[in-house]
Amino acid sequence: MLWNKAKKQAWHRGHGTPGTPQKHRIHRTQVLIIGGGATGAGILWDLTLRGIDAVLVEARELAYGTSGRCHGLLHSGGRYLVKDSEVARECYDENQILRRVAAAAIEDTGGLFVYLKGDDPDYAAQWAAAAKKADLPYEEIDVAEARQMEPLLSGNVQRAFRVPDAAIDPFELIVMNVRGAVERGAHLLTGSRVEKLLTDSRGVSGVVVKDMHSGESYSIEAEVVVNAAGPWAGQVAALAGISLEIAYGKGTLLVYTQRLNKCVINRLRPPGDADILVPAKSVSLLGTTDVAVQTPDNPRPSQEEINTLLKLGEELVPGLSSRRVVRAFAGVRPLYDPGESGRGASRGFAVIDHGKTHGVANFYSVVGGKLTTYRLMAERAADLVAAHLGVSAPCRTRDVVLPPPLDACSQGGDSSPLICECEMLSEKELLQAAEKLQTVTPEALVRSTRLAHGPCQGTSCLYRAALLLYREGYLSYEGALEFLRYALAGRWRGMGAVLDDAQAKQLELAQGVYLETFGLETLKNEL
Repeated sequence: MLWNKAKKQAWHRGHGTPGTPQKHRIHRTQVLIIGGGATGAGILWDLTLRGIDAVLVEARELAYGTSGRCHGLLHSGGRYLVKDSEVARECYDENQILRRVAAAAIEDTGGLFVYLKGDDPDYAAQWAAAAKKADLPYEEIDVAEARQMEPLLSGNVQRAFRVPDAAIDPFELIVMNVRGAVERGAHLLTGSRVEKLLTDSRGVSGVVVKDMHSGESYSIEAEVVVNAAGPWAGQVAALAGISLEIAYGKGTLLVYTQRLNKCVINRLRPPGDADILVPAKSVSLLGTTDVAVQTPDNPRPSQEEINTLLKLGEELVPGLSSRRVVRAFAGVRPLYDPGESGRGASRGFAVIDHGKTHGVANFYSVVGGKLTTYRLMAERAADLVAAHLGVSAPCRTRDVVLPPPLDACSQGGDSSPLICECEMLSEKELLQAAEKLQTVTPEALVRSTRLAHGPCQGTSCLYRAALLLYREGYLSYEGALEFLRYALAGRWRGMGAVLDDAQAKQLELAQGVYLETFGLETLKNEL
């Protein structure tokens, strides 16, 4: 087992000691939410603030799906102005709300939309006119000022507009929503997969959940079930015999080894590949592509997508293709727009009352949307659920500030040794994050702390983390080795997609250290 049975976890309610049989499982709730992405977490927070008892069930760990595989861009709305001004306005309004209530997860980088010589000049004019009509704040600035802001910008920039984009950490955002809800009495079940929807004469009456760690299955009764499973929403709806028309668009992103830009840089043209460069703490992310796929499971970057990003990114920022890319990753956008797919599909969202549309009562699905509009999606879903339950309490998520993702280490600052120099992650912060996990899995820790996200991709920090977690009782000896194996496999797959000479040498060194020193030879079969 990865975890140590003797280690207690107190932050999550209703799940007891990780990895052990549960004597006090949750068997009844008012609302059960399926999916631990931003939307599911937002619904949990919203319902809890209304005084509604709720449980969030996630098959893997928080932010496993689309929410954890994106740019981390808090949109100003500029990207959607020409095609869908309603979505653009939603993005801007939510941008302003989240700056108030989720400031701990946001870096106010600002953003630029730049028009390059050779791009469609009519589109730039349409964009400016649409921004004015939608009353979105933008300011055209001198190209020289734009280059002063971002020295790496192409010399082909002809026009530049300043917009209120920002960078947002999706992992921190989700944890903040869940933490706030749990502290007010909600429940979180990670590593718990919904295998069946229970029904009776009134409609959906609950679910059958399988604990992915113990293998046990048990039932949870619920007055309402909300499907917020993102790209897997169609699979969940199918459990009730409902077909949802969801298109899957795979997007690949590149992670650079250093932070190349201060603000978000957007290319001012119809949305396409490699037209956004986002600063994300110590790195920059370039994306994205849009490739239709048949399934949301296990998206992998293709070499063709990587080559496309490097080629087109060079037009936006010369020299980008020769900068060191530390890894590549892919996520799947769940687009709910029957008849459309890819770039043509709306980035809007829908909340579906299956009682009205499919005759399956007590069951709702939330589909489509964006990270930036997650709170609004949650509000719309919670409004319907509250009305269904006869609860008149209004939404409060516009005004109630979310708690920080982690407690401050100490009033005088954190003086504990660093585990990860690249991300400035300390021992105390790592242990604090581990204390809040139901089970200490590599995916959950890497996502919640940015462990191994920097240039070394775990070569210098993962073994320190595994040793510390073993010493502090979070991992058994065998668990520490499994932790290394799974964490490294994930890092090395991302590195392997973007190997150049220097990167290949680093990967060879890392594999030599871990495969030989720790005897993790089985890793070779997983890459």
